Amino acid sequence: MSVEQFLTINQLLFNDKPPIVAVHTQLKTAISEIELNEQTQAVDTTIDTTIKGEAKDELIATTLRVAAAMSAVAAATSDTRLRMIADVSKTDLTRMREGDFSTRIRTIFQAAMAVAPELLTWGVTQADIDSLDTGSSSFIQLAPENRNIKAVSTQAKSEITTKISETNALIRNTLDPLMLPYKTLNPTLHGQYLVARATINTAGSHPGKTDNTPTPAV
Repeated sequence: MSVEQFLTINQLLFNDKPPIVAVHTQLKTAISEIELNEQTQAVDTTIDTTIKGEAKDELIATTLRVAAAMSAVAAATSDTRLRMIADVSKTDLTRMREGDFSTRIRTIFQAAMAVAPELLTWGVTQADIDSLDTGSSSFIQLAPENRNIKAVSTQAKSEITTKISETNALIRNTLDPLMLPYKTLNPTLHGQYLVARATINTAGSHPGKTDNTPTPAV
C-alpha cells in the first residue's frame, strides 16, 4: 500500500486536518504528472530507428550500384575525376556521419546526372539516379525526427526524477511530522502509515534497481 492509498482509504479521518488534506491533494497531482511523463518517456524509438536504418541500407545499395556503373564509364572514358567520385565502398558509407553520408550521396548523384545516358549501358536508369536525390533528402529528414523523439523522452525522464524527489521531500518534511501525533492519538493508524511509509524504503533498496531515478514515495 502506498502513502497516497493510505490517505485515500483513511481520508474521512483526516477531513478535519486541512494540512494533511492539502498534502493528499498534492500527492494525487504529483502521481498524475509522473504517470503522464512516464507515458511520454515510454515512446518507443525502436520503430523510428529501424525505419531510418532500412532507408539508409536501401540508399547505400542503390548508391553502390550507381557508383559501380560510374566506375565502368570512367574506365571506358579515362575519366579520372569520375573514377575518384565513384570510388566508395559499403563500409565507407556505413561508417560515415550523417552529414558526410548525405553529402557523399549528393556528390555521386550530381556526377551520375552528368553521365546518365552512358550509365544506361551498365544497367543504371534515370529512376535509379533520381532515387539518390530523393533518398538523401528523406534520410536527412529522418535523422532530426529520431533525435527529437529521444530528446523528448530524456526530458520526460528528467521531469519524473525531479517530481519524485519533490514528492519524497513533501512526505519526509511535511507529512511525516503531521502524522507523528497519531502515534499517541491512534497508534493503529500510525502503524498503518509506517507500513505504507516503509514500502518506500524497501522499494528504494531493491536489488534490481540500477538506475539513478528516485523511488516514488506515492
